[in-house]
Amino acid sequence: MPDGTDPFDFVAPEMLKQIFDDLAAHPHDLLQIRGVRQVLARERAKHFMARGEIKSLQNSSDAVASFALQHNIDAAKSAPDLDRPSLLAHAVCAIDRVRLDAANMDVLSIGPRSEIEIFALLATGFSKAKIRAVDLFSYSPLVELGDMHALPFADNSFDILFIGWVLTYSRDHQLAAREILRVCRDKAIVVLAGDYCDDNIDSPSFKNKRMYMKSCDQLLSLFEGHVGHVYFRHEPDPPKVWMVMTVFEVAKPAT
Repeated sequence: MPDGTDPFDFVAPEMLKQIFDDLAAHPHDLLQIRGVRQVLARERAKHFMARGEIKSLQNSSDAVASFALQHNIDAAKSAPDLDRPSLLAHAVCAIDRVRLDAANMDVLSIGPRSEIEIFALLATGFSKAKIRAVDLFSYSPLVELGDMHALPFADNSFDILFIGWVLTYSRDHQLAAREILRVCRDKAIVVLAGDYCDDNIDSPSFKNKRMYMKSCDQLLSLFEGHVGHVYFRHEPDPPKVWMVMTVFEVAKPAT
């Protein structure tokens, strides 16, 4: 006899059938399941890469770190296993004005590396028609080629920007920040995240040239004068906690 501790205890068979019928009618709802996102991202990457469909940006700026392109192509196959972008998407969708209007917001993902980031955005309510994504390389029809130091978008184009584990590949962080601000609308929400890094943990694989990310204040300082409300701070605490992450509202004075 069920004791009620399993969520499916006492649910009538016809209601379970309704759940499965709903999923069959709306299969994209399955993207809300982490394991499904990971399987889809892995299988699609395998498919496109096996066909040699990797394109790369030929004329990136000198501000891009020299190791960035090859390092991220190599890491693209394992990126779905981490599913890190879902952390960013959930943090943003906890903001009420985003949660209530996500499907109507213009979203930019900078440097997604893998489609797992796009799937995380779809899972949290953003519309595929409203999502743009740029990276130095792409194997996916969902990701365009682009450089965060010279974004191929008009001024004031986006309501939400995701920049996760990307700034470390920039040699000119202020230029990247200016481009991010340029394509933001006033009151846009910017999500920044990366892994803590300092002189003690840099490595030859990054040619000892990656950005050292140490605190939320460091990230926010790149946008000095344009930081409105700060919704979220996640400070690193090595050796157990490495992630640096902040979510803030952009303040753009009227011109």
